[in-house]
Amino acid sequence: MVSSKYFRFILTKQSILTYSCLLIHYIILFSVQPSTRIFQPVPIHSIITGTKDVPLEVTCLSTGGYPQPTVNLFKYRPGQSSRSITQCTTSSVLNLNLYDVTEMCTFTPTQADDGAIIYCESSYTGEVTLRAKSDEIQLQLLCK
Repeated sequence: MVSSKYFRFILTKQSILTYSCLLIHYIILFSVQPSTRIFQPVPIHSIITGTKDVPLEVTCLSTGGYPQPTVNLFKYRPGQSSRSITQCTTSSVLNLNLYDVTEMCTFTPTQADDGAIIYCESSYTGEVTLRAKSDEIQLQLLCK
């Protein structure tokens, strides 16, 4: 009779490259949490600028996750709940068995968006749910 046991591991990028196992009648499920999310271009003093009624592109890069994470951008005004920015395109690259995911979103700021907070989050669910949130950046609108 063959019995099977399940183990859950959360590995770092370093450990996934250096550990190997001899598996006999075992299934190992593993996830690697993505690294800190990076905005592109990198905001100065955590501020990005935009112009009212002019489309603004914000890009978030999440590197080194496994399995492939879902990346979303959100914006909110202090005291209000977050809303997902939905006009986005996603691309991913598999590098050394880890995923680098880029989420590029475009939205058109209104006057109400002046001072809004933007952040991105990478996550995946399965046997283990992992979430990683970026630092927050603030949107400042410029006059036309």
